[in-house]
Amino acid sequence: MNSPNTTSRRHFFRAVTAAAGTMTLPLLSQNTPAVPPTNSTPFSEADLLRAGSETIFILLYPGFTAMDAIGPEYALSCMIGATVKFIAKTTDPVITESGFMVTPHLSFDQLPEKPSLFLVPGGTQGVVQILDDAETLAFIRKAGQTADLTASVCTGSLLLGAAGLLHGYEATSHWQTLELLPIFGAKPSQKRVVFDRNRATAAGVTAGLDLSLELVRRYRGDGYAKGVQLLGQYDPQPPFPGGGNPASADQRFVMMLNEMHKPFVTQLGDKIRTIIEKR
Repeated sequence: MNSPNTTSRRHFFRAVTAAAGTMTLPLLSQNTPAVPPTNSTPFSEADLLRAGSETIFILLYPGFTAMDAIGPEYALSCMIGATVKFIAKTTDPVITESGFMVTPHLSFDQLPEKPSLFLVPGGTQGVVQILDDAETLAFIRKAGQTADLTASVCTGSLLLGAAGLLHGYEATSHWQTLELLPIFGAKPSQKRVVFDRNRATAAGVTAGLDLSLELVRRYRGDGYAKGVQLLGQYDPQPPFPGGGNPASADQRFVMMLNEMHKPFVTQLGDKIRTIIEKR
């Protein structure tokens, strides 16, 4: 059963896209700047209201980064007909990295046989703890092997790797943990979002929004994804352009953050190597 917020969002999106499908180009030009269209073929109402039946499960575990899970949930739950659920070891509320609780819809034993999408969010100490949690790693392995597409956001890719799901795949992660991916046999990429066969990985935190919109595009087409992007008013205008990429950011802050998080990255690397050695 969908939550009231999800249901309302879908109904609102249905209404907005239905209205958009009936607008004429002259009417749009009266209310929007004269920007050359990127596609001269108008989308029909059917394109904008395309329904599906995807089954999507987002993992929750103690200490996960909230935006890694909740950001993608927003866009994915806009897909009419899709089932989007949070899943955890039990259905007890799960604490996020920042301290608030999220209640999962399902427990591990309720996972369907073949999900359309299984997504793993990242975290800091939460990821470290899961690397010691054999039950959760086994679940990630099972879900990742059976899902049509397995995805991660931020350091969630390290959990995919620890579960044996990234060997031979191109993948990305948070920029500070990217160097750990080869330990799993993965091919690290500097891209913000990487798709490689039945794996999809996103870089740090906010990259999960880009991933989710690309997933909507692949599931429902360009028109639908454009509608979701507009509904969410996704138009990033950061106060420090280029400051979110270590290649273009002020290098003083890159060095400072690397120094601050060096113990964490070292701890992750040690745990990951131990897991690999035990296989």
